[in-house]
Amino acid sequence: MEIHQQLDTNKKLFCNCTPIESDEYTKKFQRNLRAVKSELGEYDPAALFEKTKSKTMIYYSNPSSSCLVEQDEEPPHELNPEAKNTSLLISVALNSNIFSEIYPMRKMVIDGSNTSGFQRTMLVSQGGYLDIEGEKVGVQSICLEEDAAKLLQDKEETREFSLERLGIPLVEIALEPIEASPAKIRKIALTLGRLLRTTKKVTRGIGSIRQDVNVSIRGGGVIEVKGVQQLDQLEKVIEYESKRQHGLQLISEKLKSRKIE
Repeated sequence: MEIHQQLDTNKKLFCNCTPIESDEYTKKFQRNLRAVKSELGEYDPAALFEKTKSKTMIYYSNPSSSCLVEQDEEPPHELNPEAKNTSLLISVALNSNIFSEIYPMRKMVIDGSNTSGFQRTMLVSQGGYLDIEGEKVGVQSICLEEDAAKLLQDKEETREFSLERLGIPLVEIALEPIEASPAKIRKIALTLGRLLRTTKKVTRGIGSIRQDVNVSIRGGGVIEVKGVQQLDQLEKVIEYESKRQHGLQLISEKLKSRKIE
């Protein structure tokens, strides 16, 4: 499971814009994003899939909440020190091993959620654990990254976004795989959320925290469900996805018994 939590800072991650929401937009522009090879000379499969849709991305912005950095017309400014310090504080709280140096990396994203075609992310620490009533739940990694643009509309030929959310500091906490019931997973997410709130450095409300959960049953594949915003939804998502995978296994067994491949 991965937890994505917005940080409560006065500025965005790579510019001096204030992270506020507004429904008033004074500027509109468009982009056509394309997949490019990585440093290893390979194409990202997800990027190639988005490329086949051939959608034009339309962006709306307001000078009060975004600037040329969000429009990818200006290089990023220095890293927000408040966001960096908060990510270090969270790493310490989760007993994670902090790296001596932190570097921004580029994660290719051409679904339109970032005007540049990539997301800037930094690996802050690895390892650690979350203590839940004496039981340790392992932490894989903790990253500091910029949040994505807000999707407004997804049409057949275009996809529309607003830029006020793009660039807001976000911490990503990836937990080790565990075998547990949906109720137990919910409890883990609840405990982690409470720990984050004790820092008094995270935002509150719908959309400020999102969970990506990987669901797998014995004999099945791993399916990632992204963007779960409420704990009650998280429990249901895991339960329904488990039932779906179990149903597919039953269908597969029946087909094999009838010698249908």
